[in-house]
Amino acid sequence: MHFLCLHGLGTNSQILEAQTAALRYELGDSHSYDYAEGTIPHPMDPEVATYFRTNEGCFAYFDPEKPETFSAALSHLQDFIEQEGPFDAILAYSHGAQLAAAWLAVQDKKGPAYRSIRCAVFLSGGIPYELVSCPNNGRPVMRHMDPCKTGVVVDVPTTHIWGRDDRQYPGTSEVLSNLCVSKWREVFIHPGGHEVPGASAKEAVVGAALVIRKTVGLAVTLQ
Repeated sequence: MHFLCLHGLGTNSQILEAQTAALRYELGDSHSYDYAEGTIPHPMDPEVATYFRTNEGCFAYFDPEKPETFSAALSHLQDFIEQEGPFDAILAYSHGAQLAAAWLAVQDKKGPAYRSIRCAVFLSGGIPYELVSCPNNGRPVMRHMDPCKTGVVVDVPTTHIWGRDDRQYPGTSEVLSNLCVSKWREVFIHPGGHEVPGASAKEAVVGAALVIRKTVGLAVTLQ
């Protein structure tokens, strides 16, 4: 499958490529990966800075305090998929998963960009946002999607991988998983924190790859 990859907050495509190296190796060479970088400069994630050095800038896809940046991010992602695709799947980490899930939620289900995406892999995924009108002035504001209010918003097969010891954004990945179709959902919880399982966590990498393969297999059968 051809994956579109979205990085986390305060990182970049180079860092995501390094973060996912062990997982991509375990998945084998039958897949390909392209990376869409954020456009808003952002300080480097301090957690990442402890183990990764880069001379490249770090970015965000949007600023939760500025709804217009969220609208722009959705449009930029749409343009990237249409111009650089087609893509079969999305692989997104943390902040990138927020954007990917939000994009999947608002897509025209009959549109060619959406129909090309057969599954999604969310790594330590954040809770996606939606735009709503402020009751006081009618201006658009951002709020997290709530499964109890929105129900299922992502209706492609999904994999959700997160760490049991995630202290940075505890609980967000589980909320995201509940926004996805349950019968098409795979979940793998590893012993680590807010991270992508790497070479030092071989069992977690193998387990994560196993559930991704299940999701890819399901996506192929549903095509």
